Amino acid sequence: MTLTEIHHELFKDFCTLKNKLIYCKKDFQRKVLKASHYPLTYSYECYTKVKKNLFNIRFTAIKRSGRKNPSVAVYGLYNRPEGIYAATLSLEEHRTTIYPPHFFKRYRERIENDFVSSNKDIIKRYFATDWGYAFSIINKEIEAVYHSFENKSTDDKVGFVCVTSAGYCFGEAHGDNIFIMKTIVSEDMLFDSQKEVFSNLRKDFIKVSKELYGINIPN
Repeated sequence: MTLTEIHHELFKDFCTLKNKLIYCKKDFQRKVLKASHYPLTYSYECYTKVKKNLFNIRFTAIKRSGRKNPSVAVYGLYNRPEGIYAATLSLEEHRTTIYPPHFFKRYRERIENDFVSSNKDIIKRYFATDWGYAFSIINKEIEAVYHSFENKSTDDKVGFVCVTSAGYCFGEAHGDNIFIMKTIVSEDMLFDSQKEVFSNLRKDFIKVSKELYGINIPN
């Protein structure tokens, strides 16, 4: 399947969970009413009936009144011969961000340092602390950082870099609504001179995480 076909297939499959989504939202609203601390986040795992794809739906309410219109984050899993892929669905923008097996291989090695857990557990752990990202278009200096860690041919291009709660991700855009996350590096892996390149991007991410989700990301 092409990336465009995968994009359409995932959104089409997710739409079959409409009734389940309504149930999960009502259940989350009840949890918010009973909660004593905020923000409150809760995730639900749902399998589609026909395709049997697994979707994780995460609701977040910054405060009690947020139960009426909680933020919703969705990611799904699908299998290819090379391994398990994850894809986040941005419902309002109808946008898909795809994470190939190589991305989670690097996340396992560089961030978690965990060579025992299953691939699904590693993926679940990544998204449990995923509060979106702030991104910037690649320049030559940033692209050089990517190649210094991936040791790939200069023909292997990346189009953007973004900061997440886990680290710095490099990726490539395919059209206006499909993005591929290629790899991730940790803050500790960067030299001081490289950290300066990403400092403003991280400040933007911390600000957005606080405003949208009430999450305090460490500097």
